[in-house]
Amino acid sequence: MPYKSDVIIIKKENKKSSVIFWIFFGIIGFLAIYFPLFGSNLRFQTGALLSKAFTTVGTILVTFGALMFVWGLFTLFCGKSGSGVKVMILGFVMVFLGSYFINPALLGVGSTGKEVPKGYH
Repeated sequence: MPYKSDVIIIKKENKKSSVIFWIFFGIIGFLAIYFPLFGSNLRFQTGALLSKAFTTVGTILVTFGALMFVWGLFTLFCGKSGSGVKVMILGFVMVFLGSYFINPALLGVGSTGKEVPKGYH
């Protein structure tokens, strides 16, 4: 029976902790230097960017949903009633989601808030 030698395991240092440190340091640096000076402007820019993105996605969904709804109507009247109804329902759902992305208040789901009172608060 052969003799098994002892195995020595040497664990190398992981560089992942160094990367996490620099990411954390960068976030803290951003918050300490940039955010106090330009924080409110950054908030409005981020809101405007997200609003534009959701409006664009909503417009695309409404357009393709309306096309699918019309395609489903043509398919329904041409004889394939099962697939026509499925395409019409999918088109209606896409139009509904798109209009929700564009302006939720029009669907009664969201609220635009109360009007700001005039004068001294």
